[in-house]
Amino acid sequence: MIVKTEAIVLRSMKYGETSRILTLYTRDFGRMSVIVKGARSAKPKFGAALDLMSHSAVVMYKKEHRELQLLTQADLLHQYRRVIDNADRLMYGFAILEFLSATVHGEEAHEELFEILHSSLEALNEEQARPENILLHYLLRLSQALGIGLDAGSCVRCGLALEEEDALRRTAHFSLSRGGFTCAHCPPPPDVMDCAVESVRDLQWIDRHEVGNIVTLAMSRRAAGESLNLLHRHLASHIPEMKAIKSLPMIDLFAVSDRDGKQ
Repeated sequence: MIVKTEAIVLRSMKYGETSRILTLYTRDFGRMSVIVKGARSAKPKFGAALDLMSHSAVVMYKKEHRELQLLTQADLLHQYRRVIDNADRLMYGFAILEFLSATVHGEEAHEELFEILHSSLEALNEEQARPENILLHYLLRLSQALGIGLDAGSCVRCGLALEEEDALRRTAHFSLSRGGFTCAHCPPPPDVMDCAVESVRDLQWIDRHEVGNIVTLAMSRRAAGESLNLLHRHLASHIPEMKAIKSLPMIDLFAVSDRDGKQ
């Protein structure tokens, strides 16, 4: 059966003399593996349409129960040049792709996941983008779409709204098993991660906004690092088969920018 859909390239690997095997995330079929014959020839047929992170319209011969589908046509819709040409942004882009690859397996249509991926890459490509905010927003939305959303709004024990003035004091306690924080009035469960109250407040703010409207939040390095570690561990604790995210150490090397001068 010939099918058409939009796709974003998550992974690319050489196959044989001239072919490539790609992992795509598609709007209509979810994650797919495809083979592209002649993709590495002297005159590649599809140009940048099959480059990593490219957003393209693709045509495939799709056969049920076959692990590797045949891609026959690809037309580039969008290439995220500000991401590709900037080493800092590129690592965040890689992390976004990796988190999706590590948490979603098999062909299953999930248009919301496609839209989250697409909108995050679009935001990362904006001139004034704050890559750390976008990655955190992406992980919040990814966990929600997978049914394991992180709750930063209320205490997981008593339900107290954490935005109340005395709900959090000095240090916040995050429960990996319950996927949320305990307030200052409740005893923390045994599987807690401690983090700064600032990190919780920043996650609450990011979660309240759409990805295109989070550029105004200037996070400190501590808050950004803690929040990323927390969301990474949250996903891993609920998805035992989740693979390692190899790009995360590279994000540490480039370091989150202190645009507001906070330490």
